Amino acid sequence: MATTRPFDPGHNDRVTVIHTNFNGTKILTGSIDHRIKVWDRDSKTGEKTLLDTFTAHDADIKDAKFLSPTLGTHLVTIGNDLKCHLWSEDATQPPLQGHRFRRVATIQSTPRVPFVSLDVKTLTTDHVTTFLALIDRLGLLSVYEPSNPDDLREWTLLDSFNVCAPNAAPSRGDETSFKVRFDPNPTPLPYIASVCDERDQLGLVVCALNEVKIFRGVVPSAAGTGTGGGGDASIGGIGLGIGGGSGVSSTGGGSHRIMFHEAIRLPVHPALVRDVAWAPFSVRGTDRIATASKDGGVRVFELGVAEGQHANGNDDGNGNGARNGTEQQRHSAAQARNTVQQRHQQQSSLTSAITGRQTPASSTQISSQPGGSRTGYDFGYLTTLSSFTTLPQAHTDAWSVIFDGQGQVLLSQGSDGVTKLWRKSVLNGQWMVFAGQDITEDSDDSDEDNGDEEEVDEKLGALNL
Repeated sequence: MATTRPFDPGHNDRVTVIHTNFNGTKILTGSIDHRIKVWDRDSKTGEKTLLDTFTAHDADIKDAKFLSPTLGTHLVTIGNDLKCHLWSEDATQPPLQGHRFRRVATIQSTPRVPFVSLDVKTLTTDHVTTFLALIDRLGLLSVYEPSNPDDLREWTLLDSFNVCAPNAAPSRGDETSFKVRFDPNPTPLPYIASVCDERDQLGLVVCALNEVKIFRGVVPSAAGTGTGGGGDASIGGIGLGIGGGSGVSSTGGGSHRIMFHEAIRLPVHPALVRDVAWAPFSVRGTDRIATASKDGGVRVFELGVAEGQHANGNDDGNGNGARNGTEQQRHSAAQARNTVQQRHQQQSSLTSAITGRQTPASSTQISSQPGGSRTGYDFGYLTTLSSFTTLPQAHTDAWSVIFDGQGQVLLSQGSDGVTKLWRKSVLNGQWMVFAGQDITEDSDDSDEDNGDEEEVDEKLGALNL
């Protein structure tokens, strides 16, 4: 088994995140020591050169990513200090001085709950549009876009809602796991399959504790059916102002341009879902989702779309019947919406005066309570679970999964210190291990088999690790 070249980022504490830019020429590492390190990587030799080190947060860093290079070199970070920072590279500053990257925007967690995961997506069809998704420890998902597509200093809240049901919210002290990922495909599968006319429709996959849900964005003004029509735009919290925080536009509160509704819920996992990945290259005819679970298993789901307006059955609790909602689900969501409105109408004048002065944080919490308001939407097509494969005991505790650029190779990592590369067999359709890398402390053989080392390093670079 070939060994990879050692890479010591030089942090003072445990490294929590590593990410590369679009073409793998830059690497960032984030650590519990509050610092971000950015490295230049030679794509031919794999040599890494430290570009700059800077303190990004006042607490440990939870996640960090590069943005699309369309607007220059930008990166976004979140930490346990309840903040999300956007950084821009200033090429006029000398390297290794701590001033190469300057902060241009800050998004505060208004419910005073730390962010735990983020993802970014840039659409370049008609014009360049960037979207930022953040999810906190209690499952509150927020989606932002720049107020001006050419200026990333101000962001507008598009949508905000809780991905957990009210009776399934985690309690204080419970171990939680939340991840959010955008659909990386430039064209969504429903448009490719000719069941939807929205070429720029956004897709989100969210893992909430032991559940995995797929959300798709719709334009409320164009939605004439389902529970996601323009009438309930305030249910998701996007009609509430969140001004006062640097980097967040306070001119009109949340934007009503896009709302997200649950398209399908995957079968419930037996343990917490540590990570989730959405494969690119959906022109194969299916959307491919992979998950890493605490029980050590890696699961791969194949999703398809079909014409239709209503689902054939209700959700059975395991996600097998979750298909875009039924008339009963829409009726239940409408009842919940009417109940909330009636409660607000029955408030006394004193209570109304008090709630009228509530903080944006409390407004966001109240508005994100009805978890059922995001189910039962009629997309005009069905999202179906074509097949799924379980790779049991892939790791002792599976930590992360990631696809390659074509969605054919799956890389998984776990607490056993082993990195495995999986590929779907052409003969029987089963996912099989075709390569692995064991992390050891022995560095005596680091100078041997240099040709194999370069080959493995190029593979990891192609996977954008």
